[in-house]
Amino acid sequence: MTTTFQIRVDEDLKNEFLIASKDKWLDWSMLIRYFMKSFTNKPEIVNFDIRDSFFDSMMNDSQITTKLEKISNKLDKIWF
Repeated sequence: MTTTFQIRVDEDLKNEFLIASKDKWLDWSMLIRYFMKSFTNKPEIVNFDIRDSFFDSMMNDSQITTKLEKISNKLDKIWF
């Protein structure tokens, strides 16, 4: 079974990615699938150097989670 994955990206980044993949004779969707499989198997290949404790403290802050829920609800109404 296959599914569609829609993402929003900067138009210049998209065009540069399409050109770079074409220059390497690679299908762009294959590259994205390859990255998704690689990342799923080994998530540590991407490191933003965000400390888990920082993230955890943010998610335990009721003010932050309340605001995030409001934003999420608004986005759901806009996109769905």
